[in-house]
Amino acid sequence: MAPMCLGHQAGDRAVMTTSSAAVVSVLTTGPAPRRRPGRVRRIFLAAAAFLTCALPLVFTVNITRMLVTGVESDHQFHQATGQGLVLFVLWLGALVPLIRAGWRGDRPSVAAGYRHLAFVVVGAVCAALAPGGGAPILVGVIAVTGVLLWWALPQRPELRGTFEVHPVLMPVALLITAVLVPYAIDQLRLQNAATTGHHSQNPHLFDMAWLVGVVMVLALVGALVREARGAFAWVGGCLAATGTAGLVFGEPVVWSGAVLALGMVAGLAAAETRKTRP
Repeated sequence: MAPMCLGHQAGDRAVMTTSSAAVVSVLTTGPAPRRRPGRVRRIFLAAAAFLTCALPLVFTVNITRMLVTGVESDHQFHQATGQGLVLFVLWLGALVPLIRAGWRGDRPSVAAGYRHLAFVVVGAVCAALAPGGGAPILVGVIAVTGVLLWWALPQRPELRGTFEVHPVLMPVALLITAVLVPYAIDQLRLQNAATTGHHSQNPHLFDMAWLVGVVMVLALVGALVREARGAFAWVGGCLAATGTAGLVFGEPVVWSGAVLALGMVAGLAAAETRKTRP
């Protein structure tokens, strides 16, 4: 049965859909009106954007230099993934949509808000579980500058999404979680055990737990929140890049191949979901 409009008032649209089991009514509210920021608000937003983006940009340039020139060549897998490029893509990818929407005066999307919260909250949890190497200071700086950015936005992200378990994405998310949870726990254990040496000062193992933790959360959010389905494209890309880096830089073949395969499955699921999304 085709959707039927039950009524319309002030930008709201009620839709009734039917199935053999039940009749469900869904109320959809139109996007919030644009609020163009004034001069003072733009100054604060530009300052907050600089503070939040400066650190990941500097880290990206430096880690790329190290990876290309072979500095600490025995840590190239970490430089390409958790300590470096994949994590930084997640970091900047969580900030840029917020800044862009704020500059235009738009409300950032549900997906953008969840991506940023996932990055900060997972980092805080990992830093609490493995506080060595200055991890809490790093996450603290990220959290404080993130709060400043949200404060400077003309409109905050709307986080009240529609809870809807996706029949395809949810099994994939659970499979990803089953594979990555043991790895994250092991990386945190190894980080806590590294009381001396390189990893005691450079918490690459904490970074790896942070990376896979964010990926797991985004997978679950994408499977559970209808407005955040696009998070699965990030999941697929990050897993594919991490698995490929593992194969290239000598990580265990079985684990790297499994992560690469999960990335491909997640990417295919995300693409199929985008095709069928109303």
